[in-house]
Amino acid sequence: MEKATVKTQKRQLTGKKVRFLRREGIIPANVYGHGIKSLSLKCQEKELETIIKGGTSRIVMLDVEGDKKKRSVLIKNVSYHPITRKIIHVDFYQVRMSQKMTAEIPLVLTGHAPALDYKENFLDHQLNEIAIECLPDKLPAHIEVDISDLKEVGHVINAADVTMPEGVMLVTPGEHIVVRVAQAAKVELEAEEEEVAAEVEKPAEAELEAGAESGEEE
Repeated sequence: MEKATVKTQKRQLTGKKVRFLRREGIIPANVYGHGIKSLSLKCQEKELETIIKGGTSRIVMLDVEGDKKKRSVLIKNVSYHPITRKIIHVDFYQVRMSQKMTAEIPLVLTGHAPALDYKENFLDHQLNEIAIECLPDKLPAHIEVDISDLKEVGHVINAADVTMPEGVMLVTPGEHIVVRVAQAAKVELEAEEEEVAAEVEKPAEAELEAGAESGEEE
């Protein structure tokens, strides 16, 4: 699969002056990495948004204007405006394709857990991502976790139970719980049922009161 490419230019403006770039739809950025000199860059906001929507736990190609070769990078950090939620800065981390790296990868639950066929049961999802180690080319965008074997309360999927893609090694301790089947407390369920029953009874009570008032008027 062809890797996504971010086109960038070298940036001279720094500090508070970068606000002038943002007004023009240009995002300030930096690229850094082991053994390389940090470089100030700028890129188009719309292009960057598209790349980020595709996932940040993957290798993208950084095309720096004036460079002969594209750089293999990870989107390491994205800063957003606290109110508008627009991107205000991004950091790229340049990787060595021949050197293994560690990364946090999102977990995606797949399948249907039979235990959820009972209304009192629910999934307690404790890990949304796990740490893995692999070569940059083997870095997955996400890892799927099949929950089809969760049939009863107390059934658990630990990190060690998650199937790793080829060439990927688990770093998160294997005993860490990814997801388990839990049961709502009986008291909470009874309270909810009483609340629902009360809501159903209210219209009936209102009709009886209305009928009584009508009889008095006659």
